[in-house]
Amino acid sequence: MNSWQLQSKVTERSGQLIQLAENYFNQTIQWPLIRFDLKGKAAGMILFPRQGSCTIRYNLPLLNRYGEAFINTTVPHEISHLIARNLHGPNIKPHGLEWKEIMKLFRASPNRCHNFNTDQAEGRNIRYFDYRCDCRSHSLSAIRHNRIQDGVIYLCQKCGTRLDR
Repeated sequence: MNSWQLQSKVTERSGQLIQLAENYFNQTIQWPLIRFDLKGKAAGMILFPRQGSCTIRYNLPLLNRYGEAFINTTVPHEISHLIARNLHGPNIKPHGLEWKEIMKLFRASPNRCHNFNTDQAEGRNIRYFDYRCDCRSHSLSAIRHNRIQDGVIYLCQKCGTRLDR
């Protein structure tokens, strides 16, 4: 099966699962945007923006390599996040009881992580930034660096002083 056919099967399976949940829970579920642009070791990821529809991102190289196994495990996993959030709101645990119950409805194994081989997966290159406290230097990821730029304060766990550049 080629890549385009697999992507179509993911979209089709997503629709089947959403329809099943809508019928079972008697509730309309807003369809997500589906993209195949995820890189790295994660098979799938769902994003819930403050406004607008959510987006499910899938790892296309893993889909191409594992095909049906990917569709039977990763698609129900991500759609279960969508359904759980719609039914129970944003304050539930990502892989909590609500999510597990929906995975059972989908007859999928409620595993938190996939077991696909990701040895050859394209990883992200994360930049690191040097910060200091009163007792030593720290290497912070770009994510934490950006949070500091936005006003978040990080303290050293050892001496308790603020991390600065």
